[in-house]
Amino acid sequence: MKVIVIGAGTSGLAAAHTLKKKGADLTVLEAKSTPGGRIFGIHKQGYTLDLGAQFFFNFYDTTFQLCRELGLAGDIVSFPFKVGIWKNGRLTPITANINPRELWKQRADLVRFRGFSPKGMLQAVRLLPLLIKRHRDLHFTDFQNSLDLDSESLAELAHRLAGDEVLEYLFQPVASCLTLAEPEDIGAAYGLSLLWYSLHGLLTLKKGIGALTNRLYRECSDSIRLSTPVERVVIEDGKVRGVETGQGFMEADAVICSTTATSALQLMPDLPAGLKSPLEKARYSACCHVMFGLKQRLLPDDWFAVALPRLSGSSMAGFTDDSTKAPSYVPPGAGLIHCFTFGKHAFELNRMPDEKIIALLKDEVRKYMPAMPREPLFSEVYRWDEAVCLSPPGMLNAISRMKRDNYRDVKGLLLAGEYMYMPSVEGAFRSGIDAAQAALRT
Repeated sequence: MKVIVIGAGTSGLAAAHTLKKKGADLTVLEAKSTPGGRIFGIHKQGYTLDLGAQFFFNFYDTTFQLCRELGLAGDIVSFPFKVGIWKNGRLTPITANINPRELWKQRADLVRFRGFSPKGMLQAVRLLPLLIKRHRDLHFTDFQNSLDLDSESLAELAHRLAGDEVLEYLFQPVASCLTLAEPEDIGAAYGLSLLWYSLHGLLTLKKGIGALTNRLYRECSDSIRLSTPVERVVIEDGKVRGVETGQGFMEADAVICSTTATSALQLMPDLPAGLKSPLEKARYSACCHVMFGLKQRLLPDDWFAVALPRLSGSSMAGFTDDSTKAPSYVPPGAGLIHCFTFGKHAFELNRMPDEKIIALLKDEVRKYMPAMPREPLFSEVYRWDEAVCLSPPGMLNAISRMKRDNYRDVKGLLLAGEYMYMPSVEGAFRSGIDAAQAALRT
């Protein structure tokens, strides 16, 4: 059986790994010169830079199973999700965790926390019954029980159940820091799931999150062709025939399209409506991701991030110091600042030259951390035109119907990508494995 996988990103590599284990006749075609997609990193002057996805959440069963299969289980490390939230001209720290032991350790911060006014605290309390009742439904890859929450945006839910303060100082920072968009852009089911997952800890790999996709690539490299863009998926009489590339036609019994939803639509403009309509619902945020290597750590010792509510007017959703992730990320005592621009700001910055972006972001960080050096050891700019799939209201329901009723409408065509579940690293890996297993059953 001949299988072609389009894309050597997260889902494509997971599909390739699954097919390889079963001995399939496999070819992976990747348009870019580097594999990994949005799980991608580099090493520079002794610093480890995660250029795309930044961490794993605790419930990533598929991701951690891949780590075990690839000999990376010993490299998984957890780190604290302690965030300084900007409000009223000051940063107030809080640890995003509901583990009683961790909360006890952070009791002093909890007592001093002023992220909400008394009115805001009452608004937050009004959300607790929903979270307590529905927390088991808030699952990235088993989201069927949360589909009733997918009909409105996270912002609409905040207005309906809580109020403006919860929207602007809880939901908006969570949505923007984790999706690089606005709470108006994402469905309530997805937004609440992001909040729930973020309360259970963060993890990474000692050598950077890209170590996982690097290992997957090495395992499958003899079947992967980089710098080989696919121009079209050839579909005839309701069956996939293969793909067209710049070098000609390649025949296949099955094609796994593991690109973004927007790229999939470009490769297959004549998809049947049952497959096409759900893909058209997907939207993506952008990010101009700027990194600064520092001789010394910038944030307080146990802080990972600074969250900047949009009412601050900043172009950044926030910034992190990745020296918190693991000692192996930076030289001893050093700092590594990651700045995440979001929304309309990201689209604007992505069109600017590097020098202007670096100058703007250095000044922006200095507003909140005056100790930010004027001359970092190095600066790195990475542009993402499609950073995170946003799962807008209605997308999960559309995808669910498609997977139930229309997934096999084109014989031999399988779809994979983070949009097949609640968008996440876990969803991307799971979708690739699902598609590979379906191809093997064809």
